[in-house]
Amino acid sequence: MTRATKGSGVEAKPGVRAQTLDRALDVLDVLADGQPRTSHQIADAAGLHRSIVYRILRTLEDRQLARRTAEGRYTLGLGLLVLSRTVLGDVQARLHEVLGELADSVGATAFFAVPRGGQVVAVVTVEPTRVTVAYRPWTRAPLDRGACGLAIQSTGPAHPDERPEVGLARQTGYVRTVGEIHAGLTEIAAPVRLAHGAAGSVAVVFVPGDVDEERAVNAVRRTAIHLTQPESEVWEL
Repeated sequence: MTRATKGSGVEAKPGVRAQTLDRALDVLDVLADGQPRTSHQIADAAGLHRSIVYRILRTLEDRQLARRTAEGRYTLGLGLLVLSRTVLGDVQARLHEVLGELADSVGATAFFAVPRGGQVVAVVTVEPTRVTVAYRPWTRAPLDRGACGLAIQSTGPAHPDERPEVGLARQTGYVRTVGEIHAGLTEIAAPVRLAHGAAGSVAVVFVPGDVDEERAVNAVRRTAIHLTQPESEVWEL
C-alpha cells in the first residue's frame, strides 16, 4: 500500500519510513516556491496538524533551513546554501564571477558568507590573481566576531548589548575588524540584503598594508549593492 503525501502531489513509496523527517520534507516542499506563508497556511498545504508543523518549523529555524520574515511568515533559510554547496550551479558560478572581480580589483581574497546556527559560513571564496591570503570555502566563524558576522547583524534591529561596530555599520555600510578570526589579518565586510529579510555578507581579507583600505571599502560596498535582492540577477535560478 502506498501513501500519498498531502499537499505535495508526490506518492510515497512503501517500506520503512522516518515519519518526522518525511513531514519536515513536506514542509520544505511547501516552502520551495519561495512564497512566505504562515504556519497555519503551511499546515493546510502539507496536510499536517498545526502543532506538528509548529515543532518542525522551530527545528528548521534552529538549523537555518527556514526563517521567519518580519511579518511572521515562514520562508526558506540560507542554511540551505550550506547543504546544497555541490549543486549551487549557475548561482555559484555567478557568485564566483562577482567575487573574482572584487578580489582582483582589491588584490585580496573575497568571499560571500551566510549565517548558520550562531556562526557565519563562507559559502564561496575567490582568491586574487596574486594570492596573498588563502581562505577556504565553508570556513566557519562565530557570528559575534569578525567583520562578516557583525555586518550580518547590522541588518537587524538595534539591541542594547550589540557591539558598537554593528551600530556603526548601519551608518557606514561596512565593518572592519583586525585579528578577530585570523591573527594579524584585516577583514572588511558589507551586509547583503536578500529576499524576505534574509541577509548575508560579502568581504575581503588581507594582511594589513597589502591593500588600499579605502579602495577596499568602496569595492566591498559596491559589490554588496550589486548582490542585494531583488534587483540582482545573480540569484536567478
